[in-house]
Amino acid sequence: MNQRWFRLLPVMMVTFIIAFMDRTNIGFAIPLMGKELSITSSVLGFASGVLFFGYGVSQTVSGWLADKGHGRILVALLMVLWGLTEISQGFVHSATQLVIVRFAIGLFEGGVFPTFLLFVKNWFAPSERARANGIWQLCYPLAAVISGPIAGYILRSGDWRSLFIIEGIFPLVWVFVWLWGVADSPLHAKWLSEADRARIIDKIENENTLRAEREAPGVPASFGSQMTRLPVLLFTASILLWNVGFLGFVIWLPSVIHQQPGLTQTEVGWLSAIPYACAIVVMQILTYWSDRTLDRRLFSALPLAVSGAALVVGGLSYGSNTFVVNMGLLVIAGAMLYGSQPVLWSIATEILPSSVTGSVSGTINAVGVIGAFAGPYLVGYVRAVTQSFSAGLLVMGGSLIGTCILVLLIKEAGRPRTPAVTSHLDLRQIVD
Repeated sequence: MNQRWFRLLPVMMVTFIIAFMDRTNIGFAIPLMGKELSITSSVLGFASGVLFFGYGVSQTVSGWLADKGHGRILVALLMVLWGLTEISQGFVHSATQLVIVRFAIGLFEGGVFPTFLLFVKNWFAPSERARANGIWQLCYPLAAVISGPIAGYILRSGDWRSLFIIEGIFPLVWVFVWLWGVADSPLHAKWLSEADRARIIDKIENENTLRAEREAPGVPASFGSQMTRLPVLLFTASILLWNVGFLGFVIWLPSVIHQQPGLTQTEVGWLSAIPYACAIVVMQILTYWSDRTLDRRLFSALPLAVSGAALVVGGLSYGSNTFVVNMGLLVIAGAMLYGSQPVLWSIATEILPSSVTGSVSGTINAVGVIGAFAGPYLVGYVRAVTQSFSAGLLVMGGSLIGTCILVLLIKEAGRPRTPAVTSHLDLRQIVD
């Protein structure tokens, strides 16, 4: 049973680290490519965000294919396609070419997230899912920690074109590890012993039976019926707002830090890694307590409130603060924002039946793409209008506070009134 934690999840994590780096490395290239290609900040913001239109187009179909048991092969194919497209990004010469390539990268990366959520539901019992999400979603802070220094060193030795070409090679190599390391469910994992397979399936089935899978009485387990349920609608709206703050933060963080005079590209890269390094610790604390209490609502809403408040304070006082204070606020905001993510997405597996988890989660994430596009674009737009990042920080902070309010309204994501599984965790539960 240990292989779920030490083989499956790490392979998923590295796969998404590669995807995340290919998705967000434009943030480090913006100061250089903007000058070379004569592209304004607002256009660069649009090019950064348009990736998520492509991302949204493929979400529902990819989730449906994963529901049908084709997730492993699907992700392998997508990995090859987005790697080749990322390499081509190093050869663009105009804003139009950049927008087209960014859209294509999003189109090919879109199937990964809903597939991974379904993998967690297929492989882990309810009392393990926040921690399982917390492990593979370490990809977000880890990718941010390593992508900054990697981008800094590549840019110091080469140029922004080299950044895209070199990082586009990564998925073309990793696809072989992916095919070796994952399976759609315990039933399809040839690397599991029969005894381990039986124990995993029994654990999942027993907990699902005790908790009755949270399927709403009288609501069919169909795509259309689930998408119109109030908890699903609230969760969809929360993901949309969350993405405004999340992607705005990710794309523009290096540029915010770059406002400090005298910093080199390498120093900006290392400073950009600090919020994400702190998020690694915060994420593990929040997922542990969420699984311990089975309360997804509190342990996603509280850090979102803190993150939003830090960004609002930063927006109101950015111009008068010292660099240390502004950096501290960014660290708090980033750590809490990233730390909330695995618990937030665990809500999807709490409120959705297994048969449509992939397709509904994909659709929810596709709607969230509107926020993923709006975040970078709005921050870029208000920066161009105000000539300051303060207004952009207010936009991000306000969206996260709004997300907190929506999450608190999802009653099904709170602590169960009659817990069906024990809330006491020990080291044996982490690997059993």
